[in-house]
Amino acid sequence: MRYPGFISLGLIALAVPMISAHADPLPRPTVDYTAEGTMTSSKGSSPATVRHGAGKLRAEWWFGTVLPANWKIAMEAFMEGYHVMKTHPQLQRATPQLYNSMYGTETGGIGIQANPNMSVRDNIRSQIDHMELLSEGMAGMVHASDVRVAEGLRDVELPADPELAIATWNRTLNDAVTAWHRAEGHDMPDINELEEHGLNQPMGYCFPHYFVLPMYSSASSYRFRPLGPEETLMEIWSLTRYPEGEERPRPEPPEPMACDDARLPPIPTQDFSNLPRQQRGIHSQGFEYLRLSAGVEGGVANFERTVDGFLAGQPYERLLPALRAVNVNPLEMPILDLGL
Repeated sequence: MRYPGFISLGLIALAVPMISAHADPLPRPTVDYTAEGTMTSSKGSSPATVRHGAGKLRAEWWFGTVLPANWKIAMEAFMEGYHVMKTHPQLQRATPQLYNSMYGTETGGIGIQANPNMSVRDNIRSQIDHMELLSEGMAGMVHASDVRVAEGLRDVELPADPELAIATWNRTLNDAVTAWHRAEGHDMPDINELEEHGLNQPMGYCFPHYFVLPMYSSASSYRFRPLGPEETLMEIWSLTRYPEGEERPRPEPPEPMACDDARLPPIPTQDFSNLPRQQRGIHSQGFEYLRLSAGVEGGVANFERTVDGFLAGQPYERLLPALRAVNVNPLEMPILDLGL
């Protein structure tokens, strides 16, 4: 019997080269499915990456690394934000209230977007500190140019109530980032308009092996490809905007680095540190099931069962609704009945 809240050992084996980057051709191109179901918001059906203008982003740099783990284990490390508090403690320390607002008050903060025990200025400082950590740790996910814009708003006039102040500051920052990039000649969407339509999400997933992490003007991007049952090639891009019409050189594919190479961004490196132990763990004789949080890690189970559907040769009319459920923002989704 299969339980949707558990992932069996058999599913974690390398089973899906057919839907990876070196796939056998499908009767319909995979792009048809990703286009029809790509990263839709839970509040609407417009593709979030299209509205964010992801097609205008260009690579600043491109890294590759070989991870000592199966490609699905490697991907699943990035398919929820629940791990942040332990794997990236510097982010939790900077804004515990942010992570509590998503995962509950037991995580060390106080459960709302602002800390009522801190002054408005200290709340703003913690927001900027968090942006700086993401910029240093992820590069394009929060671009340095957007951090500079935020620094310029450190002393902007705000309401006295901390929660209202944070909401006001976020809208002010979105407007300022939009205006700065447009002044630089960049094709830049209105971030507050994206927010109003539920499309300003910090991560999107595109089945089967691609992530884009847009925040403010720019983005980081991940791609995972199996090299064998115990190894994965992961590529990371820093993506940002350049003036319209400016020619950018085509980036050359990188020479893969070791997953602990100091040149890699520090936040993914923290994620990588868990993967060898997880890969060893699935070979333990006592391992049968991986228990998931049904409320916020359901995306992992939904992903695995969609992979199962492709392996089982399910008709594409049945697979498409599953893709729409998997390619969705936010990533913190419950376990769903996919009809597979």
